Amino acid sequence: MSGGSPVGPVTTRLVALVATTRDRLRTPELRARLDALVARLSEPRIRVAVGGRMNAGKSTLANALLQERLAATGATETTRLVTWFRHGHQARIRVHHRDGTDRLLPLPAGGIGATVRTDGEEISHLTVETPNDALTRYTLIDTPGMDSLSKLDPDSLAALGDADAVVYLMPHPGERDVEAIDAVRGWAGGLRLGAANMLGVLSRIDTLSGEDDPWPTARRVADRYAQELRAVLSDVVPVAGLLAETARGPDFSETDARALRTLAAADRAGVLRKLRTVQRFRGWAECPLAEDERERLLDLLGLHGIRVGLELLDEGRRSTPALLEGFALRSGVEAVLERIETVFVAGADRLRASAGIAALEHLWDAPDEVDRRALLTLQSELDRLRLEPALRQVDLAAALVDLQAGRMRLGDEDVARLRDLATGADDARRLGLDADADPGAVAAAAAAQIPGWRRLEARPSRVLQRHVRVARELCEHILFNASAPTSPSWQARTPS
Repeated sequence: MSGGSPVGPVTTRLVALVATTRDRLRTPELRARLDALVARLSEPRIRVAVGGRMNAGKSTLANALLQERLAATGATETTRLVTWFRHGHQARIRVHHRDGTDRLLPLPAGGIGATVRTDGEEISHLTVETPNDALTRYTLIDTPGMDSLSKLDPDSLAALGDADAVVYLMPHPGERDVEAIDAVRGWAGGLRLGAANMLGVLSRIDTLSGEDDPWPTARRVADRYAQELRAVLSDVVPVAGLLAETARGPDFSETDARALRTLAAADRAGVLRKLRTVQRFRGWAECPLAEDERERLLDLLGLHGIRVGLELLDEGRRSTPALLEGFALRSGVEAVLERIETVFVAGADRLRASAGIAALEHLWDAPDEVDRRALLTLQSELDRLRLEPALRQVDLAAALVDLQAGRMRLGDEDVARLRDLATGADDARRLGLDADADPGAVAAAAAAQIPGWRRLEARPSRVLQRHVRVARELCEHILFNASAPTSPSWQARTPS
């Protein structure tokens, strides 16, 4: 498969290794586990999970990504269940019980919050199958959150740990988010989740300050946490979640646009005073909008979104499509979509292979001698596979953590190079180049970095030595790959 498919060259090699090992095993339980892993590695779409603490706006962002109000929001019972959204030709819900059975329900227009009642049932998770265009790019996992008492529940941790990539939401970032991210990474196998496959989202930016325009504060907060959490998050992107959900969903109609235009025609200073609080707006007796119209605008846009709508009308965006386009631009959701495409979907092969290797880490102890020999052979083959540049990034994720913790020191230029190597989606971007850089430029950039990493290996710090050795070896591998097509001995030098 091509494009952003997770079944790329590295994953294909891993699938072949696992399948070969499976055929050599004698223990049925081990064979079944490897069968399940082959099926998981062969899925046509990458798994992207949405995580965070309770009331972080996870389901709202999920709906924005889906362009449809499918995820349960608010206080519905189904918000406490992990929900998988997969592409399917028939719209339906599969309810998975803890005893291994499941049942099917129709998927109504109101999404899962309008139909699934789980009182008294032992349910592990839900799967929503729907012919949704967004789900042709990736499978989305919406998870419950954590509160001060329960922290992250096991079902959420398991779902996040089983994902290829995570979008982590933070309405008001703080120490508890750091603890939650560490918990997710620990459950997922430590360093498998990190800057290469975790994106932070500063959600609900309209609650960060009392200003009419929350963006200056939101950008400052996002930038600060992007720096503080750079070892474990690729970036922190600010988003107005409710505005994003409405901008990309089907619910905002011409009737709603007309209501906004009616509000815009009223005395602007008076309107803005009423938009200071929800209570004032709801209790506005002289409002030109009826009570139900005001409630609908609050449900779709919130106070911040209504103010944005008035500004967009002032800019000349009068039609419904023009308003929706403006809402999307002003919500910040486009940056999230861009990161998912360029970091997660484009890097699906390495993310999927990394997740697959992590899933094999606990298989090495087998009571049967034949099984032990087969697994030892697999372990040796995996060690060779880890030399692939895409998978060396997993090793470099540890370097970013050690940098952040102060266990090693590098100059700013070397830190930037190390971060590019650890998070770049392809060889060019691993070296700080544009994605369309030609092989000659990639080879030259790799060759230029190698002496610098070799000099750093001579420093006395063992932590530094270990990490910069990986950086050097990665650059050497990239140099070989970039030079190989023009080398007369390329075929002979290609590793088997």
